[in-house]
Amino acid sequence: MKEEGTTHWISPNTGADNSCGFTALPGGNRNFVEGSFVGIGSLGFWWSSARGDVTSTTNWGLYYGDCIAYRLYSRKGCGFSVRCLKD
Repeated sequence: MKEEGTTHWISPNTGADNSCGFTALPGGNRNFVEGSFVGIGSLGFWWSSARGDVTSTTNWGLYYGDCIAYRLYSRKGCGFSVRCLKD
């Protein structure tokens, strides 16, 4: 899922082969308390269309050091990337 190489991801960008064509980029995330941005270059988080509760919802994350897509639950005040997909 991750973009290959280290143009945008920090090394070692483990498991990056983009075999599914998603070309995930490491946009990091916005901390909902401070408003600061962290993780640019090392991780990427994307909102999910899955509904959560009043304060939290589902999102997905990728990390430079492994090849696992993490399903996470985060506060709605966090800032994550958005990826639009055509039906």
